[in-house]
Formats: sequence, C-alpha cells, structure tokens
Amino acid sequence: MGELDIAELIANRLDSAESLQSVDVIAIGKAAREMAGGARRVLADRVRRELVVIGTDEAREPLDELGPEVVVGDHPVPGPGSLAAGARLLDFLERPSDASETLFLISGGASSLCVAPAPPLTLEDLAELWDAALAAGIDITGLNRLRASTSLIAGGAVLGHVHTPRSRALVMVDNVISGAPWVASALTYDFRPTHEELEEMIASIGIAGSALATRIAQAFNARSELMGRLKSRDHRNEVLAEPGLVLERAIAEATLRGYRVVSLGSHFHGDVEDAVHGFGEVLRGEAAGPTCVLGVGEVTVKVGRGGIGGRCQEFAWRMAGELATLGRSAVFVARSSDGRDFVSGVAGAWVDESSRSRAELLGLDWESIASRHDTFSGLKSMGQLLEGWHTGWNLCDLYVAVLE
Repeated sequence: MGELDIAELIANRLDSAESLQSVDVIAIGKAAREMAGGARRVLADRVRRELVVIGTDEAREPLDELGPEVVVGDHPVPGPGSLAAGARLLDFLERPSDASETLFLISGGASSLCVAPAPPLTLEDLAELWDAALAAGIDITGLNRLRASTSLIAGGAVLGHVHTPRSRALVMVDNVISGAPWVASALTYDFRPTHEELEEMIASIGIAGSALATRIAQAFNARSELMGRLKSRDHRNEVLAEPGLVLERAIAEATLRGYRVVSLGSHFHGDVEDAVHGFGEVLRGEAAGPTCVLGVGEVTVKVGRGGIGGRCQEFAWRMAGELATLGRSAVFVARSSDGRDFVSGVAGAWVDESSRSRAELLGLDWESIASRHDTFSGLKSMGQLLEGWHTGWNLCDLYVAVLE
C-alpha cells in the first residue's frame, strides 16, 4: 500500500477544501495518525483543533507530530484508555470552537479504541460482550450493531454533540459485509433499532435471559432517550478507501510476476471452515501452470478461551490441510493490511503443501491445534508467522495462494 497517498485521497474527497475556512479534525482508529497527518497536509493552517485516538501499536511511534490532543485507546477489547477516549471526544466536541466544519476521519478499530457505554453498562460488560460474540462466531457487523445500540456516541449519537455549522466523515472501510456504515459501530451514521431488533441481537450471541442482557436492555433504553432528543445535522458520510484497493494492487503485482490471476473479489468472508473449503475447491479446480488465486476480506472464527491466534493465522493453519491434497507445489499466505493479526508483532502467516506433514514431524498435533484455536503457537514453532508492524492502513485481510 506504500504507493498510495492518504493525503491525496483526502484531497480528492474534500472537493470544497479551498472554500473551507476552518476545520476541527477528529481522527479515530488504526489509521488515525496517518489520516490526521494527511488532513493536516491538505488543510494546513485551516485546522483549528485536532483530536487523535490511536491504539497501543500506533503509540509506539513518536507522538509529538500529533499535537497535544492524543488519546491511546485499547484494542480489540475496550479498556480504561478507550473509556478515557470516549470522554475526551465528548469534551472536545462540547468545547467552544470557531471552526466552520467538523471533519471525522474514521478507520477500523474505532469501536474498541473509543467508547462511551450507556448506563448501566461498564467496561467489564463490554469485555463480556466481546467474549460472547467470539464464542457465538458472529461477524463484526453483528457485534457492532449491538455496540451501537448501547452507546452514547456510536450509531450517530456523537453527532448530537457537534456544534459547528456542518460536519462530514471520511471512512476507511474494513468491513466487507456491510461497508462504511458499520466501521466504528456506525459512529457517524444514524442507527435507531427497535426493541425487537435488540432482542434478536441479544439472542444471536446466546445471552438471552442473562444479567448482561438485562443491563444491555437498560442501556438501550437510556440510549434511545438520547437519540429521541437528537436534532438533525448538516452532515455527510463519504468513503475514503475500501478493500478493493488492496485487491487491485495485489492483482497488478501477480500479473507483473507472470501469474495467471484468479480473483475471488474483495468481499471474501464467512466462517473460517467454510472459507477454507471454498478456497480449496477453487484451487483444486485450477489447471497446471503458474496461477495466483487472490481474495480480500475477513473470515470469522468461533473461539473459546485458551488458544492464541488471529483470523489470518487460523485461516493459514487450516489451509495447510487443503494444500496437502493438491499434489502440486502450493503456498498460501494470509496477511492483515493493518499489520496486526490480533497478536502484536504478527501480521499473519504462510503455509505450503508440506506444512501439515512437517508439523507432525515436529510433534505438533495439527487437528488439536486447530480445534483449540492455538495457531500462533503452532505457526511460531514452525517459523511460519509473518512479522507485523503498523502500516497506516486498515482495509481487511489479503489472502493469496500461489500454484506452480
């Protein structure tokens, strides 16, 4: 993604940038520091105030360039930093400003990095909600809909605190299922679910009748009262970048290297076991010759407690079984575009047609590791993890299979 310029993308979206006299900038998410920097390059001294909410990985880089209003939130499970970020966001918006517009720069991870749960929900409740969602194997849109239903900022609630004449949001999309509206739990998109829809969401993660479900219902009621008082605003939501950008560049690179390319599109998703089976079917159907099969998206993993890994690591480990059946040289790579596959320092993993048999030679129980979702340990033992670092982008995961 290095040849893409975030500032150029932002300039293209701010078609009226020359007419903007003054702007308050709010950047939240895994790509927040790069998006804020891009906006600063485009708008220069027209930026009046700036709030940037980043994660711990991004905070490892110097923060001086970001200015005084920087908050470090927690990801993937909201923590004290996330709660502080939510309070700081509301305070920032409520302070007097002479700006003519508020510009939100939103990227994936914002749902966890910046939170303001409606009472009586607590951080402990949000963590319990995260665990229940993982155990149920629901996709990120399902989780974010429930988060928005009980938030004092998500689902458009934050717009009630905007006091500039107008506002807009530029969204870097990492959600292949529902697109821009469900990045950051619909932070700047109006979402007002019914009681019936809330009950369906609660049932989908298997907590109906629990004490947590009762607190969620109470928070939903508090949030609904807030949304009922919300006045309509002059606000626009626009897509800044989406996963198709990753796919386009991967296809171009594979073509340049002489491979026949088979594209599975930029909306590849579903339960990881179904995804592995589908990817394997495509590979088994390919004729001899150098071929590259590509897809961009985000698989879903249903996990319990105990194992360590990430979506890409899980996908790669399970794909080793598929590659072993092909009878030809094959490599599969799964890599996150943001540089972190749940585990800090790990971007993903790779396997080839011999990985499963080599795992057994090393005394690793391939099936057991898969069932325990402890893929990090297995891949680390085999030296097949991909090193990760903050990339400044967050456009889902890239899946690549190369057949010779």
